[in-house]
Amino acid sequence: MKLSNIMYVLGFVSILASAASFATGKADGGPGDKSGEEKQRSGLFVGFWPPTFFILGKIIEDRENSGKSIITGE
Repeated sequence: MKLSNIMYVLGFVSILASAASFATGKADGGPGDKSGEEKQRSGLFVGFWPPTFFILGKIIEDRENSGKSIITGE
């Protein structure tokens, strides 16, 4: 499997992980219950990962297709 494909898969997996973390993070407890809020914040944080994985996947894919080194681009 190409490295670019792995980056794309990681992008989609992080979308699912973010949605799952956010959805399970609903605070049902009293005013002092912060566990649900922490899960929601974690879900939002993980939600920033997909664009990074997709951009890296595109850069790596372009370098793979042009025959350049993935790391240096030469």
